[in-house]
This record gives sequence, structure tokens and C-alpha cells, in this order.
Amino acid sequence: MILAMTLALAPAVPARAQPAAAEVPAVPGPTACDFYAWTNNELPSITLRAAPADDAPAIGTLPTTGADDAPETDDDYYSVGFQVTEARDGWLHITGANDDNSTKPRPVPAGSGWIRASEARVGIQSARGYARPDPASARLLDLGQDWLTERGAIRQILACDGDWLLLDYALLVDRKFEPLPPSERVTRRAWFRGVCSVEETTCDMRSVDQ
Repeated sequence: MILAMTLALAPAVPARAQPAAAEVPAVPGPTACDFYAWTNNELPSITLRAAPADDAPAIGTLPTTGADDAPETDDDYYSVGFQVTEARDGWLHITGANDDNSTKPRPVPAGSGWIRASEARVGIQSARGYARPDPASARLLDLGQDWLTERGAIRQILACDGDWLLLDYALLVDRKFEPLPPSERVTRRAWFRGVCSVEETTCDMRSVDQ
């Protein structure tokens, strides 16, 4: 009875900070991926390239909703979606880009190509980030009942391993959902599960944190 009361009165544990640099996950070599993502709409546009390099030929441009000169319109525009098939050296190989959810779909490049790892977004319905793609590995982040993309933002998608993604991320709000000061919005890295490929709402999936 005393133990139960002690636990009930214990203060909530804040998000665990990233440990020493020795525990920060290394980015592996090229990894095969199989998940659906959407464009980073903080960018005015995204260039699709023929190879994973800034000087590779441009295949075309993926439109975003973040263009400064985007016209005012009553049409509904959503993010361009695509399938990610590989992660390599800070780049993602994508295929099947489409704007099918928008009222007036915009033209997108056909075929496949490469975009930067910072130019794709997914939802993460998990509170926990790990040192390796293994729930028995060191836990680098634990947000309790909050999901990563409820309280933070993905900076880069760096690698894949089955249902896991290696992410650079930053927390933007605290556990009371109050904005964190810029000095605390530090980019950190961990492996996450619970990938949700739906931008507009949550995915109906079993919790990976149970």
C-alpha cells in the first residue's frame, strides 16, 4: 500500500536527453527501405535528381505547399507523396511520386530518383528512440505517452532496417506542449518504430511501445 502511494505521488519523468556521443547511433551504409513518405513543406520546392549527389542531373521538381510565391486559392493542396526504397549517404531513393490527394493535382516527375534525407517526412507514433534497431538496445529517448512527431520534428531520415528508421530529430515543445527555447531544440539521433505514412491524421496501428 505504501509503495503504491509512493508511485502515485512520484513526479512525471521528463524526456530523457541524448546520452554521450559514444552512444549516438552511427549511420550505416546504404540500406533498403520500404515506406511511404511525403514532402517537407518547409521548403519552397524539392529537386529530384538522377543520382545521390548535388551535382547529379535534375529529373524534375516536386512541388510543396511552402513556396513563398504560392498563389492564394480555394483549392485544397496536400503534400506530394512517394515510396522510399533506399537510404544512402544522406539521400533517399524514391519512386511513384503523386499529388493525388489535392483538388487540382500538380504535375510531378514520373519514374524514380533521389532527394535529400531532409526533404522527406513521416509520422512517428512512438515515444521511444533507441541506439540500435532493437528494443533491447539502449533507450536514447522516452517521451512517456507522447509520440515523437507530436512534440518534435524530423530533420533527416538516414537509414532503414525493417520497420525501423534512423532519424535526426529535434524536440520543439516540452511535456506541457509549451515551446522550448531555441537553445534546447537540439538535433539528436535515434532509431524509431511506429512509422505512420498518413500526413493528415494518425494511423490505426498497434502501439509499438507496449
